[in-house]
Amino acid sequence: MTKDEFKPVVKEQEFTERRNELNILNDKIRLLELIIDRYRSTIEQSETKTIADIKALINPNDETVKKIASDLTSEFKPYIYNQDFIAASQKAHEYVRQVRTVKAPIDFWLMSKDVVKLRAGDPMDKAILLCSIIMALDNSDCYVIVGVNDGTKVVVAFKYNDEWHLMDPISNGTIKGKKEDIIEQWLGDEDNIYEFNNMHYNQLKEREIE
Repeated sequence: MTKDEFKPVVKEQEFTERRNELNILNDKIRLLELIIDRYRSTIEQSETKTIADIKALINPNDETVKKIASDLTSEFKPYIYNQDFIAASQKAHEYVRQVRTVKAPIDFWLMSKDVVKLRAGDPMDKAILLCSIIMALDNSDCYVIVGVNDGTKVVVAFKYNDEWHLMDPISNGTIKGKKEDIIEQWLGDEDNIYEFNNMHYNQLKEREIE
């Protein structure tokens, strides 16, 4: 067999190996889907969170979160909150936006370290990670804000120099201004709106029962 004749054989073997690997992966996915579907109610019941549980998901002291914050501020020599925070928060926003947005097939909460390890999470997971990072950048006045209607909208808002900044964890959308104004602009159509961080949980809007 000549050198040129050998190449197509090698390529065909590689194609066959990759196809077999893909088939095995698809079989594993179908098996996992079957397991999830069978134990869906049990898993979702165990994933039910109290307000205290939800607040605890935001953790600026988590080692993974602290490492991200440290990496983001490493180019500021030194990092000075009063002059560098906004630039650092923008870097945090960019970092979280690069995490793939994936909706789990069941109600399932990820911790920040899980999101970083998987490089994927749903909008709530990403918002919790972003809020945790911003708080690790020394801004304690930061919240995950959730609007609920037919679906759910999630954003992160923080106060800096008497002005509120809102960030969408799944896009480059950002606005700033008075807190009530930016919430109205982004979430005004939602029937129920609440906010939380690791210390506070506040109901901002609740649909009146007719």
